[in-house]
Amino acid sequence: MSSSSSEAGEDRPIVPIPVLRYSTDDLPPQERYRAWYLRDWPRTEPIYRTEPTEPFNTRWESVRLGEVMFVHAEITGMRWERRVQDIRLSDFDPVIVNMMIEGEAHGDMDGRAFHESAGQLHFHDLARPSLHASTASRTWSVVLPRPLAEARFAPLHDLHGLVIGGSAAAVIFAYAAHVHAMLPRLDLAETDRLGQVFLDLLAVVLLDSRSISTRLSADDVLRRRAIEEIERRLGGEVVIADLQRTLGVTRNRLFAVFRSDGGVQSYVMAQRLERARSALADVERAETVSNVALRFGFGDASHFSRAFRKRYGMTPSDYRKLLTTGPAEVAAGA
Repeated sequence: MSSSSSEAGEDRPIVPIPVLRYSTDDLPPQERYRAWYLRDWPRTEPIYRTEPTEPFNTRWESVRLGEVMFVHAEITGMRWERRVQDIRLSDFDPVIVNMMIEGEAHGDMDGRAFHESAGQLHFHDLARPSLHASTASRTWSVVLPRPLAEARFAPLHDLHGLVIGGSAAAVIFAYAAHVHAMLPRLDLAETDRLGQVFLDLLAVVLLDSRSISTRLSADDVLRRRAIEEIERRLGGEVVIADLQRTLGVTRNRLFAVFRSDGGVQSYVMAQRLERARSALADVERAETVSNVALRFGFGDASHFSRAFRKRYGMTPSDYRKLLTTGPAEVAAGA
């Protein structure tokens, strides 16, 4: 190559990376949530059922980096739910890696309790149901189209609600901050490489963070038997000593197979809450909160409400309100 052509290449102007920006800052406060909820991005239909928990405002920046979408978002406190029926009607099923810069979120990811604090990230599979609450927050997100997620990280069944922190997460946070700061000075030709680095870093993080798949063991068999016995007792009191006698095992042996759930009683509580949540979701039946509490083994409505809020980030009454607030109600100003 001649020196003149080399110099021409060096002088080529940078082609800016397109950044899509959205903000409700300039809207009247009473119109902000409605405008955001009904916005036709990333899909014409809302992805979640949502309800603000404080005066609403948000700012978003998104950029395509090769096969992935990189997003920086600021948003006020919110309740979020994605239900099975929402998933069936949607063609949007990516896996999202959410990195919490500021704020926190907690709730349930298809039966898996999760809590994400600043400096942690979690995987969110939009092909599976979820219910959670978040404080005012600032996040990075990497949106992985499902075929890409399956090609790079399959199997995906153990990712939904997986929370990762510490030094493993810190590497990806640092890279996300660096990319965001550099965007105004980067060339469009760099986007594929930037996206690939995100994918490579995620692969390294998952090496140490995922559960190792094993063949069915004696512990697996015992756990299945224990779950069957617990199912029969969920409407009443689940007594550990009774389970031991029925299964013919020691207390320590029984607790060992539920260690990943936080113990037997933690597992029982999670199952009761999930069934109670399903009952509350039957809005046509309109069963009272008190009756739901008693039917699923809670001593009273107050105990049920405290446990429900701890698990899902909202009270049973808040959840019922969230269920009845959809696009039509928001559009009508409900």
